[in-house]
Amino acid sequence: MLRRLAPALMILATVILDTTVLPIVYSGVYAIPLTVVAVFLIGMLMGRMRGLLYGTIGGLLIDITSGTLGLMTFFFMAVGFLIGLILYNPGEHLRSGRRVARKKRLQRGVWVFVLYTLGEVTLFVIQYFNTAELQLAYFGNIAVRALICTALTILLRPLAYAILLGGDRGRIPTRHKEVKSF
Repeated sequence: MLRRLAPALMILATVILDTTVLPIVYSGVYAIPLTVVAVFLIGMLMGRMRGLLYGTIGGLLIDITSGTLGLMTFFFMAVGFLIGLILYNPGEHLRSGRRVARKKRLQRGVWVFVLYTLGEVTLFVIQYFNTAELQLAYFGNIAVRALICTALTILLRPLAYAILLGGDRGRIPTRHKEVKSF
């Protein structure tokens, strides 16, 4: 039962951190919402539909608390769906090896960086049409935030895997042996 509630609790905890704790600790230009990292992890580990669902929930909660209705909801929905569509592989944990793991980690990092950057650029275009102000420092800030989001996603993936899927998911239990009778 707790395993089914884990993604919702994860989204709720990151929204609470994003809206109450982190603005007190740091509110600079390099602050990224931890909720988007949670949406990336859920989409990556649980598939595109759950990424879409929990992206919608997380984005809507962020929008309600910050007063920007619709912006983050669409962004989180899109990245949750796309990361699940691109990177979700249900049998991935059955194949192991350092070379495969390193290649998959690099692939995940590249896709997280690309999708986060596209979302930030989209939000920048929307902001440009509201303010009509263009500075090149914005693009540097977008790149740094994308690198931070990528690093957090890669570093927190093993923890999210243990929380969302459990450590022994997909293993064949050894105590039950198949008995063939004729």
